[in-house]
Amino acid sequence: MNFGFNSNVSVGSTTYHVQTEDRGPTHPFLDTVVYLAGRVVYKRSTSYKEFATAWKPEIQAQMLQGLLAQQHREVIEELEGGTLPIASDAKRSSSNAEKASDDGIELQVMNPKNWFAAGNVVLELELIEKRSKQRVSNADIQANLESGEQRIPCVAARTDEKGRVRLKFPFPPSASDGAALVVSAHDASRYTELRFQLKAKPRGKSPAPVAR
Repeated sequence: MNFGFNSNVSVGSTTYHVQTEDRGPTHPFLDTVVYLAGRVVYKRSTSYKEFATAWKPEIQAQMLQGLLAQQHREVIEELEGGTLPIASDAKRSSSNAEKASDDGIELQVMNPKNWFAAGNVVLELELIEKRSKQRVSNADIQANLESGEQRIPCVAARTDEKGRVRLKFPFPPSASDGAALVVSAHDASRYTELRFQLKAKPRGKSPAPVAR
């Protein structure tokens, strides 16, 4: 099972989004990506292929989660300490970062009133460019349950040629008060996400998404 961590990190007046995830057995790498205003400003990728073959199946998930947490923590510490090698042109002022976000991407929910029913999540989504309003095809879409910095994957897909995708999965039984269902989208260099604040047993109306 793929899993990972997400954190928002403030350095001075600038807020970065740090995402670390395991790509799975077919691509045994631990990838950490740092985003600023929805754009990639740093990547770190560590192979665990050599170690995975030596781990017993019953401890593999535990070992991977430990390595993920360690890499995630190291990148955040370097970011906060000013030692992370972020390109100089990526270190924007707050106003420039806000302006740059206009060139980013945005997830739109096509069925905001009925995406949750009978214990299942069914999200009809469209990914567009903020400025041009053009649809973004072949982008990675992921839905994860987040509690604190821990992330539990629910489903992953890619947008079609019209920039649309349909996500369907059972509501996570481990959801608790304060947890969030996070739907993220990223292409080669841009990132965006929607957050749905959840309750352990949601009833009635679907929670309203909060764009990030």
